[in-house]
Amino acid sequence: MSNIVDWGKLRRGELAALAKKGAWVLVPVGSMEQHGEHLPVDTDTVTAWHVARTAACMLDSPPAVVTPPVWAGISPHHTGFPGAMSLRLETLASLVTDICTSIASQGFGGIVLVNGHGGNRSLLEAVALELRHRLGLPILAVSYWHLIPGTLEELREGEGVGLGHSGELETSIQLYLQPEWVADERPLAPGVTDDPALAEAAKGQRLMEAAAKALAEYVHRAAAWLSEHTLEELALRGSELWTPG
Repeated sequence: MSNIVDWGKLRRGELAALAKKGAWVLVPVGSMEQHGEHLPVDTDTVTAWHVARTAACMLDSPPAVVTPPVWAGISPHHTGFPGAMSLRLETLASLVTDICTSIASQGFGGIVLVNGHGGNRSLLEAVALELRHRLGLPILAVSYWHLIPGTLEELREGEGVGLGHSGELETSIQLYLQPEWVADERPLAPGVTDDPALAEAAKGQRLMEAAAKALAEYVHRAAAWLSEHTLEELALRGSELWTPG
């Protein structure tokens, strides 16, 4: 049996064996949009994929596999800048629905939509709620930064709240994940929420390690909790899955 977690690199028999073992599938969902003058427009997609893949590598109860990322999302608020490819609400909902329906038909234990873009959050949560009852399968949606609020505030040196957009913390993440695509000059320009000049790759590494660990723990807790509770209970008691760090 392969220890590869990338859906696209696995053979059909390997995926069937993972489904038989009750593996969960992590689906990264990002965006294609501006991230200031200094970051690449695939920032959210690269981050979501990295968090999901790293978490999948950590999991064995349940085992996990990660799909290729959904690389465009809900970004109409960024279309005033070059680089945005924004999907309509119904387009993203249909795409995610079709992906999850295909996964569910193969017998996997559950699905987590791993969100990397703030504009996707409400839609993904709504789609997950609807699909888990339509398909009879645990389907959850989580934004990686919501798993690590304490780490965000611990590492922040400048002003800001939460992850921000293209500022200190997001730029730190890209300096860690893809430094070759981060510009040397990092101005506080329109479309940037806080000072990217304070970014450091070491901060990005800590954020990514914390997010992946938190996601792996979240999936483990969800699988264990849902082995003893119904999907209907999840809507009322789902907060029991949360222990953000």
